[in-house]
Amino acid sequence: MKNMIRRMISPSWKPGRAASAGFAATVAYSIAMEGDMSLTGNRFSDVRFIEGLLTGEAHPPRLMHWLAWAIHLLNGVLLGEVYAAVLKRFLPGPNWLKGAIFGELFIVSAWWLTPLADKHHPMIKSGELPRLANWTSFLQNIARHLVFGLALGLFYRD
Repeated sequence: MKNMIRRMISPSWKPGRAASAGFAATVAYSIAMEGDMSLTGNRFSDVRFIEGLLTGEAHPPRLMHWLAWAIHLLNGVLLGEVYAAVLKRFLPGPNWLKGAIFGELFIVSAWWLTPLADKHHPMIKSGELPRLANWTSFLQNIARHLVFGLALGLFYRD
C-alpha cells in the first residue's frame, strides 16, 4: 500500500509551493466569482453556500461568514496540493493548460451533485441563494474554475 501511494505522488511535488499556488488561485477565483455575479446578476456565491452548509440555516450568524471564507481558501489550497502531488504530471501541455484542464475536470466531475444542493441546501431552499442546477450557474462555475485552473497552472512551478 505504501509503495502504491509513493508511486502516485510526484517526486517533484513541492507542498509549500502547491499550497501558495492554491491559495493564490483561490483569490483569483474569488475575484472572478464577484465579477461574474455582477455581470450575470446570478448571485450564487461559494462562500455563502459554505455558510449554509456549516449551520444548516438560511440566515447563519455573521461569524460563519469568516469561517466560510477560511474554508473556501483552504479548499483551494487542498486542490492545489492534489493537482501538484498527483495529477499535474498526467495532464498534457504547458503548465497553464494543465491547470485549466484540472480546474474544468474538477467542476464537471462535481456538477452532477447540483440537483441535491438545490433540493437540500437551506439557503437555496429559502431563496437566499439562487438554484445551482441551471445553465447560468453552470457557465459561471465553468468560468470560475477556468480562472482557478489557469492561475494554479501559472503559479505552481515544480
